Order: sequence, then structure tokens, then C-alpha cells
Amino acid sequence: MTTLTAVWDRRPRWRLPRAFDAPRWLTIVLCWRVVHLLAMAGALGWALTAPTLEGPARIAALAASAIVLLLDVVGLVGLARGRAVGRSYSLAADYLTFLGAVLFLLHVNRVFVGLDALGETFSRGVPFLLLAVLAWIATGLEERGGVFERIARVGRSVGLLAIGATLLAVGLLPGLATFLVRTAQPLQLGLVVVGLASAYLAWRTFQPDVAQHLGATNQTTRTLDGLLFASPNLLGFAAFFAGPLLFSLFVSLTAWDAFGEPEFLGLDNYVNILALNVGIASGGQSASEVLAAGYSEWFRIGNVVLGARDVLFWRSIRNIVFFTAFALPLSTIPALFLATLLNSKAPGIKVFRAIYFVPSIAGVVAVALIWRQLFDSTIGWLNYLISIVVTWLNAIPGLSITDPRIQWLSDADIALFSLVIVFSWMFIGYNAVLFLAGLQGVDNTLHEAAMLDGANRWQRFRNITLPALKPTTFFVVASTGILTLQLFGENVVLFPTTTPIGAGPQNSTLTPVVYLYEQGFRRFSFGYASAVAWVLFILIFAFTLVQFRRQREDAEG
Repeated sequence: MTTLTAVWDRRPRWRLPRAFDAPRWLTIVLCWRVVHLLAMAGALGWALTAPTLEGPARIAALAASAIVLLLDVVGLVGLARGRAVGRSYSLAADYLTFLGAVLFLLHVNRVFVGLDALGETFSRGVPFLLLAVLAWIATGLEERGGVFERIARVGRSVGLLAIGATLLAVGLLPGLATFLVRTAQPLQLGLVVVGLASAYLAWRTFQPDVAQHLGATNQTTRTLDGLLFASPNLLGFAAFFAGPLLFSLFVSLTAWDAFGEPEFLGLDNYVNILALNVGIASGGQSASEVLAAGYSEWFRIGNVVLGARDVLFWRSIRNIVFFTAFALPLSTIPALFLATLLNSKAPGIKVFRAIYFVPSIAGVVAVALIWRQLFDSTIGWLNYLISIVVTWLNAIPGLSITDPRIQWLSDADIALFSLVIVFSWMFIGYNAVLFLAGLQGVDNTLHEAAMLDGANRWQRFRNITLPALKPTTFFVVASTGILTLQLFGENVVLFPTTTPIGAGPQNSTLTPVVYLYEQGFRRFSFGYASAVAWVLFILIFAFTLVQFRRQREDAEG
């Protein structure tokens, strides 16, 4: 085995040719950077003026060309001065150019559309794919020798045939032929040349002789290796999270229906959302008498009259604050005591842990549909059980209690509390598991010492367990609070027939996310919906920041 390994290590390996030495190569790269910079400047001008681009497509083209242009400028200046930073930025520009050429080639050749067709025909190739897997398993028998070795050889041949049959069944081979035919077109060939050239330029510039010539340190090389390794994740984050996030910030400053060109409004959307006037009603004053001119809509909390240009948004804020005030403690405090019970070593305790955790992994739609049946005022089990209890109580002499027949989903005063019940039921088990993990990390010697000092169970819980659970409590409260502020699915399923959908009777369950959905996907006011989303983001950020500061103060205290 050692001899074979040595022969294998001495085998001739094919490598890409290193064109020119480092100084000459840097001259070539400098010329390429100039050409590339001019091309990116032209692409930026085209993205600004092209009549075929509009909306998100124009913004994406502008962002991509501007980023690569900036990398070109920094790379060109750095290479001209003989600094290693120019190599790093040049590598980034060529790497992004290579990826852009590949993605655009796939788009022009309609590969992404073909993936939908592949999904439809994939089931045809499943039997052959299973046969290939079985054949691959059979190849593992080769080491046993004898008849197993022959079986492995047959399995290898069958596996290759099965893979070919899979490709034919799903239509991948004809699709590959179509791709090659389309690639023979001038535009596609140009993209292939640009992609290959950019890939080779990036590879050659990355070589050690170029790095040594520019004085790059080992730390710089390791950093580039790490960034290259993490680049798929980083680019995915930029394309699917950071990019859309910044785009929504831009859209929030416009009036846009997702089809035409956005109309820039500045901060008008935010002004309309946040404009609020507060007055105090006294005596027989009406709301219109209390509020200043310009606020034609209002709602009232006791004697406080709130006038707003967007009354529905402020109503959603009021609802979500009330919801959080009830749902947050009801889904955390019982979870803490439940975790204390589950922390025992009673027989079958693991089964109970799983049972309490199940609601948190169940689908929101399925859970909300079940509770919708339970809340039904006519045939629901909740009212049925309440009726039974009332009947039993009325059997006591002197008692005459009227069956309330609670309208869980149609009474504006009750609907929000119905949501609190559903949310708390879903997340008590999840939070209990988190608290349970924290409880298992508490040092038992502290409890034993407290018991020796005569501390009872409550004193040990208050003075030992609760302080030790502060990090876990912070995480539970922060994560659950964020979920309450993002409430959406439960509303929509429990109140599907209201307008807006999920708003409940008299908008009693309208939340900011439901209102955002109404503005964006039913009224197509994406600019206004994006502004609502950023206001909600600030609200969630403020809530999280308060929790962090409280955690820090407790840790310092």
C-alpha cells in the first residue's frame, strides 16, 4: 500500500500554465484592469439609460456594475503602486465577473426555466436513481473478495447504466445538447470567453509568486483563502438578504406598485405613517373637537383621543402592544414552572418533554385551523366544556349562572385574547425546553449547600435557580417578544374573511405585519408597505436593545 501511495504521489499532474513571470503578469493585469474598468463604466451608463430596464432590474444592474467598478478602481490604483491590496481587489473583481458571466450565460440559455421542466420530469428517473444507489451499495462488497467481488463489478456497471438511464428519463441529456447548441451563438460565446478569461486571471493573480512580488503577507493570503471558501455563503447573503433589505429601504422612499418606475417621495411615507395627534377629551367633547385640523380619522382609549393620518397602522401598533403584554408573560412564566417539573427524574419524563414540545414544531396553519374549530361559538369544544361546567355549578342550590356562550372569534373585545391563547399554547413547550436546558446547567452543589443551611424549595428557586437562569431568561424573553411583534400566520388563518384579511372584527386583531401584507400584496403599495416594515424593524430593534441593556445591567450588578 505504501508503494502504491508513493507512486500515486509521484504521478504527473496537469496544471494550468503560469503565463509570464510575476512582473510581466502584473503589467498584463494592469492593462486588463483598465479595459475592465472602462467596460464596467459603460455597463453603468447602460444601466442608467437602458429603456428595457425598469424597477428592480435597473437597480440590480446599477448596484452590480457600481460595485465591480469600485473594485476595479481600487485594484487598479493598488496594482499601479505595487501594493498587495490591489491584488486582493483585482481578484474580487475578476471573481465577480466570472460569476456574473456564468449566471448570465445560464439565464440567456434559459437554464433556470429548464429547471422547472426538470422538476416535472424528475419522477420518471426515480426508479433508475434508486437502482444506481443500490448498485453503489453493492460496490462496497468488493473488499470481501470471491463472489462478492464479482457482484461489485456487476454493480459498478449497472450503476453507470442506471445513471445514464436516469439522465435520459428526466430529459437532461437532450437539455444538455440544447444548451450546447445555444452556447454556439455569438453572445453566449462571448460570455464563455469572458468567464474563462476572468477565471484564469483570478487564478494566476492568486499564485504565490505574484503575492510575493507585491509583498503580500501570510495573513493576507489566509484571509483571501477564507473569503474564497466562504464566498458562496457571503454572496448568497448579499443577494438574498442584504440586497433585498437595502432595496426595501429605497422602495420605502418611493411610491411603487412593483411594475413601473418608482416615484421618489422622500420621507412622505414615514410622515404619513407616524403622523399622530394626541388630545384629552373632557365633558361632552367629541373626538373631532379635540383633534387639530388635518386628522380626519381617530380612535379613542378612555379619555385619550388619538388622531392619525393612518389610523389603521396605529391601531395595529396598539393591538400588538396589548398582545405582547399578555402573550409574552403567558408563554414564558408558565414555561419556567413547567421546565422545573420536567427537570425531575420521574419515570417517563422524556415522553412528557416531547409531548409539550410538539406544538412548537407543528405548522402554524394546522394549529390555527384546529383552534378555529375549538373556538367555534356553536360547535366548538371550549364553549361546550364551559356549558358543562355552568350546568354543574347550577346544580348547586342557590346558584344560577347564565351560560356566557363566548364569541371567541366574532367579539371585538375577545378576539385578541383568542390569539393570545393560541400563541401561548404553541410556544410554552418550546420555551420550557429552553428553560430546561438552563436548569440542567445549574450547579447542584449550590442547592445542596442551601439545603444544609435550611433553605426551603421556594427560597432555593428564588435565590439560586432564577439568578442562574438570567442568560436563558434573556434569550427566551427576547426571542418570544420578537415573535409576538411579528404575529401574522395565526391572524390570517383564524380570521380569513375579514377586511383586511386577518384583521378580525372591527380590526381588533390587526397587527403591523398583517397591515404590511395588506398594503403590499393586496393594494400593491409596495413603497408604503416597505416603510411600514422599516418602522416595525425599528420597533423590534428597540425592544431587543432594551433587553440587551437589561441583561448587561444585571450582569454588571
